[in-house]
Amino acid sequence: MNNCFKKIGDLSLPLISGILIALVWANIDSVSYEHIIYGEIIYGINLHFLINDVFLVLFFASVTVEIVHGLVPGGNLYPLKNTVANLLGALGGVILPAIIFVTLNHYFGHPEYTHGWAIPTATDVAISLLFAQIIFGKTHPAYSFLLLLAIADDIAGLVIIAFFYPDPELPVKPLWLLLIACAMIMSYILRHYNIKNYLFYLLAGCLSWFGLHEANLHASLALIFIIPFIPHSSQNNQQSTLEHFETDFKPIVDYGLFFFGLANAGVAFANISILTIIIFISLLIGKTFGIYIMVKTASLFNFKINKNIGNIDLLLIGTTAGVGLTVSLFIAEIAYTEHVIGQAAKMGALFSLFNGFIALGIAYLLHHGRFTPQTKK
Repeated sequence: MNNCFKKIGDLSLPLISGILIALVWANIDSVSYEHIIYGEIIYGINLHFLINDVFLVLFFASVTVEIVHGLVPGGNLYPLKNTVANLLGALGGVILPAIIFVTLNHYFGHPEYTHGWAIPTATDVAISLLFAQIIFGKTHPAYSFLLLLAIADDIAGLVIIAFFYPDPELPVKPLWLLLIACAMIMSYILRHYNIKNYLFYLLAGCLSWFGLHEANLHASLALIFIIPFIPHSSQNNQQSTLEHFETDFKPIVDYGLFFFGLANAGVAFANISILTIIIFISLLIGKTFGIYIMVKTASLFNFKINKNIGNIDLLLIGTTAGVGLTVSLFIAEIAYTEHVIGQAAKMGALFSLFNGFIALGIAYLLHHGRFTPQTKK
């Protein structure tokens, strides 16, 4: 039974289910949907706040855990000189989608849409890797390449959210950010004295959350400042403190994404606009060719990728990375204060799920990856 629950979480079925339910619910009875998601529970707190400002703390923490694992000796990002092509690929997958968005918006969109330039820069790690697993299998180097690229992409995404998307209705109060510094100092002291109970680090995370919240920045990023301090070296084949944290909270994150999908994907199809199409095209074209071009450019300077990753593999990796979904939805939520524009942007983020199916269809038609016919002996 435990393996069944783990498999369901690994396949991102809770997230997909939440998205589908939200879409159906919002299009059948938008009044009840809005009431449940945005209606006050207590003291001005609603379900949307609990998901986007509290639960997402754990989601971004899980992303940071992957980054930390990648940076340690033996990790996928260590040493960094061996991942230059991945990092440049991620950079291309951020820059070109933003350029395409700005260009398309200039000619076909509206000045009010400009603030959403970062929406197509995101890659949904879980869903993109799910499609990559179907196309290539976990043992193919293309899968590992996408994993590294997606981690680097998430680093860029966290930076973009933190610096470019403060709350538009509330001015930033930088003095409160001193609490984040205090939280980091606390975490450093805990690490120095080899405190292995992660609950103490989570208490420091609460201080970080409060500092971000009061500074009018996105409190969901609170634990990214704390996770690197949690002890992550294993001894005597026992789980490290960070691995223990990851094991305990992974099911909560996997299944909690159901509520993220439910709280953020309730978009009426009537709100589809040119912005929706701009975001979808920016993700599809920008990711596919941004990653491809930058990786090929890196090869000119002798930054190579695995020789078993061919041109078609690389293009399929880029298309699969065009699934923005989770992080794109989050950026769309904070990029636009005008409801109708925000809803149209969310539809673009949701439609990016089709990029995974496009990659899957191309692989099938070309008999590529796991769809390659087996040679009979």
